[in-house]
Amino acid sequence: MKRTAKLSVTAMLLMSIILTACGKEDAAENGNASKSDVVKIEFFQQQGEEAIQNAYHEIIADFTKENPNIVINMNTVPDPVKVLTSRFATNDIPPLFTDFPTQLQFKEKVKNGYIENLSDQPFIKDVNEKYLDMTAADDGGYYSLPYARNYMAVYYNIDLFEQNNVNIPTTYAEFIEACKLFQSKGITPLYLPLKDVGHIFQATNIAFAPGGVEEMVKVANGEGQVEGNQVFLEFAKKLKELTQYANKDAFGVSAQMMQEAFANGQAAMIISGSYGRGNIKLANPNLKFGAFPLPNDTVDTTTALSGVNASLSISAKAKPEEKEAALTFLKYIARPEVAQKWSDLSGEPSIIKGTTYGDQYLQPILDFIDNGRVHDWMSSTLQSAIVTELYSTTQGYLINNETPEQYLKNIDETIKLNAVK
Repeated sequence: MKRTAKLSVTAMLLMSIILTACGKEDAAENGNASKSDVVKIEFFQQQGEEAIQNAYHEIIADFTKENPNIVINMNTVPDPVKVLTSRFATNDIPPLFTDFPTQLQFKEKVKNGYIENLSDQPFIKDVNEKYLDMTAADDGGYYSLPYARNYMAVYYNIDLFEQNNVNIPTTYAEFIEACKLFQSKGITPLYLPLKDVGHIFQATNIAFAPGGVEEMVKVANGEGQVEGNQVFLEFAKKLKELTQYANKDAFGVSAQMMQEAFANGQAAMIISGSYGRGNIKLANPNLKFGAFPLPNDTVDTTTALSGVNASLSISAKAKPEEKEAALTFLKYIARPEVAQKWSDLSGEPSIIKGTTYGDQYLQPILDFIDNGRVHDWMSSTLQSAIVTELYSTTQGYLINNETPEQYLKNIDETIKLNAVK
């Protein structure tokens, strides 16, 4: 009797195991993943703008409905560039992250074997070739999915321009005349975020000093200086002149505060990136605004700052199941209808084939970029550490009311101190 009882218990256990296995198979077939089947991955996303974060959250929610066995946890932190650099240095690389593939720091990560090669992935062919080519690594491979392009431009309040009979400026002199006219009527011409002076520095340097980035590269290589450079002197003077037509609290204003102030009609113009469009729309969906390139002395010398943005990459050090999950997500967001939704929500111009930029008033700046003079962001040719320190140097120039000549000396010194040979 005892032996029979033991056999019965054994048989029951075996049957239980078989039924459990069958249950898991049925659940998998029906798309109901068990907790043990779920793969969770961190998505380190570097853009802090509210509209862009909202866009990713919506896309991730949609993705999860189709892929319940994959959980994407988006992580956005203050000062993401430094945080991500630190995590790479400590081998704590997020499985999925955004980065900037045209920059020197990204190409170094590729050389060090930190980033997965995506060249053979089918979704790479969904990217506009012009922008895809900009992201090729030194070995010719593609290590990210470029998702959008960006630009720096002058956003202008269309109603204020029309009500005051102001034409879109095409030269720097016309731009200053427009500022004077608005100021004479008690309207703040230009709202500046000098607390976040970095992108303003980049936009104005590229606009007012054609070839200026390349001159700074020479300084970094020990081959020259910008002190005494007449083009740089003109840039420095124009940058300071802009502050005469700006909001009085400019040094306490962040980029987001600037966008919200513009959305609320507090200024005729701002200098902002494409990434600011979504925030402006969130603050005031009814504002009618357009964009034009920040003009130089002539139309022929006007240059717009534009590059690839919102590129997504996968860690080469990630676990196989994490890589597979990340690839599934990239394949999903490369669909034209998904990319279009992300573009509409974020305000960023998508570079996925089959998408359009849903804003007729901003289309002219994209047309200029496609047909005019364009320069990539500084970190594509100048070391990121130098660029970051030049932000502080520029802020000091404006806060301390230094002379343009002293500013140029400080630029040389900053570059030399931070150049890595």
